[in-house]
Amino acid sequence: MRVELADLGDWGAARLIAEYDPNGPTIRVNRRELARIDLGHAIAHELYHHREAIGEVARLRGHDDRERAADAFADALTRAR
Repeated sequence: MRVELADLGDWGAARLIAEYDPNGPTIRVNRRELARIDLGHAIAHELYHHREAIGEVARLRGHDDRERAADAFADALTRAR
């Protein structure tokens, strides 16, 4: 798994903090958001999406459900520090 800093562009009112790319696999953290985020949480959130992609966890149907699950996973993982 690679983790990269990248300029992920301008998303207007929406904030794109990070993204998971299964081709790699790679997690890209938006350089524009770096000063305002918890980097460990952002990486853990995208790691959940990797786990979905490789079948380690079941992929939930709705986008909002997947994002909530990724946040819960990231919360649990980063709280364990």
